[in-house]
Amino acid sequence: MKGIKLSPLLFLLPIGLHAQAVLVHIGGGFINYGGDLQKKIYTLNQANGFLQAGMSFKWSHYIIDYSIGAGKVGAKDANSYYIHTKRRNLSFNSNIGEATLTFEYDLTDISGVYNFTPYGFAGVGAFRFKPYASDTAGKKVYLQPLGTEGQELPEYGNKNFYKQVQFNIPFGLGVKYALSQRVILCGELGFRKLFTDYLDDVSSRYYADTALISAARGPLAAEMSYRADEIPGSDIQITSQRGNPKVKDTYYTIMIKVIFSFEKGAFLY
Repeated sequence: MKGIKLSPLLFLLPIGLHAQAVLVHIGGGFINYGGDLQKKIYTLNQANGFLQAGMSFKWSHYIIDYSIGAGKVGAKDANSYYIHTKRRNLSFNSNIGEATLTFEYDLTDISGVYNFTPYGFAGVGAFRFKPYASDTAGKKVYLQPLGTEGQELPEYGNKNFYKQVQFNIPFGLGVKYALSQRVILCGELGFRKLFTDYLDDVSSRYYADTALISAARGPLAAEMSYRADEIPGSDIQITSQRGNPKVKDTYYTIMIKVIFSFEKGAFLY
């Protein structure tokens, strides 16, 4: 992640020399995930905390922003409203670390006439994730190395293990309110377009054969792949549906941010 964090910053430094203002910001709020273990894509159910900090370069209504952020996503079938999903009994957690480079546009001026403005943003980013779950003994187990969906087994096409550092597309909208000529308060809703369906380690429509997984990677891998047998009376079979590969996972943030300028009047156009 060091290379991911430094490269955009180096790119921004020469741009900042000609910017109207250089701003810094910090923010915090919630992060949540949408995927196979979360039936509602957008919800605060099972949300966790998220922190972000960054630097921006502003010209009039236009802003280029570089930010880094960190949070945690997760979900459990045990929390589902649906009996069938509960009996599947899968779960995951993952720490998220991201770096984003975004272009932002303020809809109106923040000045003596208007002290607030809606804004929107979009750009490019990279993030790191490492899904894990607890085994039957309560021990933390990282899922990707286990190949829970038959990765690199010839019976399942020798599909590769998914990469745990990937690109994303951040975009969203918010509202800014000027507390003074040096401080702005923001409320922001941000989305991430992902190119993986393995944020939760669940994608394939059907389970891989646990006997094949066990032979290739051991009994723990088989245990973490199929967990319905931990629920008494569960009707989920190895031939039942595990995930939905047609829909990619996502995560999104809801934040309050504070923007600072060391130059008085930097927010005026």
